[in-house]
Amino acid sequence: MAIKGVHTADLHFGVTTYSRETPDGLGSRVHDFFKTFDRILQFIRENGIDLLLITGDIFKDREPNSTLRNMFYKRVVDISKEGVLVIIIPGNHDMHPFETKDHSVKVFEIFDQPNIVVMDKPFEIKEFEIRGEKLRIVAVPYLYLERFVDETFPQKTEEFDMVAANFFEKKLNQVLDSSEDNIPTILAGHFTVVEAQIGSERAIMLGKDIKVPLSCLLNPKLKFVALGHIHKPQILHAANPTVLYCGSPDRIDFSEANDSKGFVVFEIGKDSFRFEFQPVKVRPFCQLEIEVFEDQVENLTKKILDKIEERIQMFEQNTSSSIQVSVVKLIIKTQSLIKEKIDVGLVERFLRDRCFVLAPIEIEVVDSKKDFRIAEVDEKSDPVYAFEKFLSASQKYRGIENKDKVVSEFKKLLYEVQEK
Repeated sequence: MAIKGVHTADLHFGVTTYSRETPDGLGSRVHDFFKTFDRILQFIRENGIDLLLITGDIFKDREPNSTLRNMFYKRVVDISKEGVLVIIIPGNHDMHPFETKDHSVKVFEIFDQPNIVVMDKPFEIKEFEIRGEKLRIVAVPYLYLERFVDETFPQKTEEFDMVAANFFEKKLNQVLDSSEDNIPTILAGHFTVVEAQIGSERAIMLGKDIKVPLSCLLNPKLKFVALGHIHKPQILHAANPTVLYCGSPDRIDFSEANDSKGFVVFEIGKDSFRFEFQPVKVRPFCQLEIEVFEDQVENLTKKILDKIEERIQMFEQNTSSSIQVSVVKLIIKTQSLIKEKIDVGLVERFLRDRCFVLAPIEIEVVDSKKDFRIAEVDEKSDPVYAFEKFLSASQKYRGIENKDKVVSEFKKLLYEVQEK
C-alpha cells in the first residue's frame, strides 16, 4: 500500500510585514501564518496522512524568539504523537553559516523526539518503515558550500555555479549508487534549481545562494524531488522523477499576491507516485493600480476615490474575496504637476476604513515630460506662439490673470536675448 504524505516548506513564522497590532504583541500576520499551518495539520488529521515533509525555512529568522519556537514545536509534537512521521530539512533561514551554532530545529534532535526526524547533513540518507512500507529520504539542507568543498571558489558567478553543480551531481550520484534499487526514494531539499521561476524569496534571502541545473536531479532512482526555497509553487519535471516546489503556504509580500497558496499531497510506493496541489485559504493581498493624468485634474479627489472604488469592485468580483479582510496596496500613476495636488492623507483614510491593513501608498510619476508636451508645438514653432500655447494648455497657468501682459513681458525678454 502506498505511503501518503504532505509536503510543505517556507513557513517563515515570524513575518510581521503588513500586520495589525495584536494584544499578545506578535502581530496579525504571525497569527495568519500559524492559522495556515493549522489548516495543513487539520488536512493531515482528516485524510489519514502518514508523513509530513517540511523542506526548510520554518522561521523567518535564524534565531526566532521563544514564543515563535514554542508555537511551532507544540504543533509538530502534537501531530507526531498522533502517529504522523515528521521529517524536517533545514533551510537558509534555519541554519547558520557557522557550524558551531545550532539551527532553530535542533531541539528535536537533542531530545530525540519520537516520530520527528531532522535531517541537517548534506546528502544524508535515511530509510523509514511506515505501515510495513519502506521509504528512503535523501536530504539536501541549504548548502553552505564553504563548509565542505575543498577547492578555492572562483570569483566569477558562472564558474562558481559550474563548480557547485558538478559537486552536487557527483555527491548525489554517489549516494544513490550505493543504495538499493527497490526502495522508493525522495530527494528532499532546500536550494534553487536554475530553471525555477523565483519570487519574493530573493528579497529576504539569507546566505549565498547556489543554483543546481534540473538535469542534475533527473536520476532514475528518484521518484520525487520535494523542494523548498522558492515561494512560487511550480512543477519543473512531471514524472520519473517528479520535481517540484510546493511554494510557501502563505503570502510574504505583494509579489505573491496572485500566486496560488497551498501544499502538495502525494502517494508513493515501489512502482507508483502521484501528487496533487491542495489549495489553502489565506489572507488576500489586493494591489490596486489607478492612473490620473492632465484631463482629470478637475474634481481630482473624487475621481481618484471613484477609480479606487471601481478597482475594489473588480477585485472582489474576480477573487470572491472581501476587501475588508485584505491587505491592500495602492499605486497611483500620474504626472509630476498632478502629484502635488493629490490629497494622500484623505485617500489613506478612505482606504484604511475599508480594508484590513493598508500598505504605504505609492505614487509613480509616469513620463513627466507629458506635462509640457503640446500637440501643436514642436522645435520649429515660433517661441512666442509656443509660449502662448503652453499657458493655455497648462493646468497650472491656464487661468492666469493678465495673460496678455505676461506674453508681452515674455516677448521683451526674448527680443533682449536675441539682440545680444
